[in-house]
Amino acid sequence: MNIKDINLLQAICYLQIIEKYSGKKQAAQKFGVSIDTLNKYIDNLEQELGYKVLSSNVRGSFLTPRGKELLKKSAIIESLLDDVKSNAEDGKEIAGEVRVAISSIAASALFSKDLVSFHEQYPQIKLLHLIRNEDGQKTIPFSDVDIALSLSLPTDSDSVIICSKKVEFGFFAAPQYISKYGCPQDMQDLISNHQIINKIGYEKYIEGWEDVLKKAKSNNFATNVSYYMYEVLKSGLGIGIMPLRFKQEGMFHLEHLPCQSNISLHLITHQGSKDIPKNRAVLNYYKDLLQEL
Repeated sequence: MNIKDINLLQAICYLQIIEKYSGKKQAAQKFGVSIDTLNKYIDNLEQELGYKVLSSNVRGSFLTPRGKELLKKSAIIESLLDDVKSNAEDGKEIAGEVRVAISSIAASALFSKDLVSFHEQYPQIKLLHLIRNEDGQKTIPFSDVDIALSLSLPTDSDSVIICSKKVEFGFFAAPQYISKYGCPQDMQDLISNHQIINKIGYEKYIEGWEDVLKKAKSNNFATNVSYYMYEVLKSGLGIGIMPLRFKQEGMFHLEHLPCQSNISLHLITHQGSKDIPKNRAVLNYYKDLLQEL
């Protein structure tokens, strides 16, 4: 790497802030540089790449389609820097409470995987998990937490999306249920001859699920608690929908039954606190977890 490469990386950083605030003035204020300096770096970047990454008009400055593709590819740079910073710190010295709001609809996708390893690395971090009911009247404001795993994109001016991931779902049952009642051959067989376990709220996010619930012959158990849903399915009571990660939890995946999800989880934090060591450690934990979904 030489000074020219470093300047290109700097230009990409400027580009990210211009995209966030839709303008060079705001980006220049954020970095404490002049607009002329921003223009110089962006011009050099475009000359090196051979295409336009930014276009400007009276409303502001906006990334071109190829500029957006460039920023997607550059996300690996941020991830690498996060890893470098994380490895440079002694986890035992990082301390404090981190408040995490988790969407109630997708909480089952985020059951405490590898939390033991996390707390062995960061024994002084206290994780406070709060279920965020995005479909109900009462919810937890983003301003009240350090980190959120949300179905909706943030509207707060100081928010930043660390990463997003579509969560794939499927039909699951305990092995003992399949052994006792057999495996449904198709959706009609499921509706007519099997006990269905429902996680309240999934009907808004799983294609066709509301219609299945209306037609089902045996649909006499439902819960709005993700962990209870998992425990009931594991006990062998019936068939229900769970995130695909539960293929690794000893459940039987009925992969021949169609299950199309439109659930995407967004890992969000505050711009001003994302680099606090305790918050960064928790963000990295959830970022890795989301990549496994």
